[in-house]
Amino acid sequence: MRLRIWTFLAAVMMTVLSTQFAAAQATISFAQLSGTVTDESGRALVKAAITVRALDTNQSYSAVSNETGYYLVPSLPPGRYELTVTYTGFGKYQLTGVVLTVGQTATMNVTMKVAAVVQEVVVTTEAPTVEATRTEISQVIDPKQISSLPVSGRLFTDFALLTPGVASGRTSLGTTFTEFEITQISFGGMRSFSNEITVDGADFINSNTGVQRATPPQESVQEFRVVNNSFGSEYGRALGGIVNVVTKSGTNNLHGSIYDYFQNSKLDARSLLQPAPAPFALRQNQFGGTLGGPIVKDRTFFFLNYEGVRRGEDPILPPDFRDNIATINLAKAYIGIPGEDPNPLKTKDNDYGFARLDHQINTNNPW
Repeated sequence: MRLRIWTFLAAVMMTVLSTQFAAAQATISFAQLSGTVTDESGRALVKAAITVRALDTNQSYSAVSNETGYYLVPSLPPGRYELTVTYTGFGKYQLTGVVLTVGQTATMNVTMKVAAVVQEVVVTTEAPTVEATRTEISQVIDPKQISSLPVSGRLFTDFALLTPGVASGRTSLGTTFTEFEITQISFGGMRSFSNEITVDGADFINSNTGVQRATPPQESVQEFRVVNNSFGSEYGRALGGIVNVVTKSGTNNLHGSIYDYFQNSKLDARSLLQPAPAPFALRQNQFGGTLGGPIVKDRTFFFLNYEGVRRGEDPILPPDFRDNIATINLAKAYIGIPGEDPNPLKTKDNDYGFARLDHQINTNNPW
């Protein structure tokens, strides 16, 4: 049994969600929200105050509209937000339910109304965001799909195959010596060496083989975006496609989960290479738990995930070998060689862990 602890940048990943730190990765692992602020006649409102607040962590991001009424709030972690716009002489505008996904460049235009008396416009329904400036062809795999879709092994590559133009690549090419198998993916028929895989904005390609490393347990992944083509230069050296993975983080609410995904020979069909009466035994359990929450409310958060894999199965053996194993063992015993196991069982038992620590910097009080 081997224990693997997933670390990003350190033994425990620390992501500082400040504008200065996130600016370089804003278009990769973060989202951005932009738009125009106008009055009811369509005239631009200059220096309107825009505040975007994360509903899960209470972190606020602010901006001011320019002379054309345009505003831009970059470096927003994927999640749910509340948009608030204020301007002297106009009623306060507040919109909740703004959902931003990884790598999204969303546009949200705001029309302010003149306030003869104290007036506040509050919209509480989920607001559809428009990506008017996006030219790439991509698809977001959201948390509901990740947690609900029945895929064996629960690797991100299996979810990426749901997008058009993505297929399994040649797994035997460029593989490293690991105790588990990683499915490689191909975009539009190109080699898997041409892809770019990022986890929280960090390059996750093995520099020796040119293919992706194993990613964190899928229960640690919040969502990811699969970019087929026409992506921007900020993604770097990819010629095939992009898979941009974002991991989960803690929030102001303590939350967790316990899970177990299983397969066995009672529920699974036989392989075509193992027809009856060939032995067919299979057991697989992929189990674990998550826990996330605040260390300091509105400031410091943690997220932990443990996952274990226990798998055993009968190997696929040639019929001539399987049917004559007793004779083979007699011959080996005669010359002093250990015999073959008449009931071999391939096993794969692994344990994985993931830890993430987030600290949000307050510019007025850094700690």
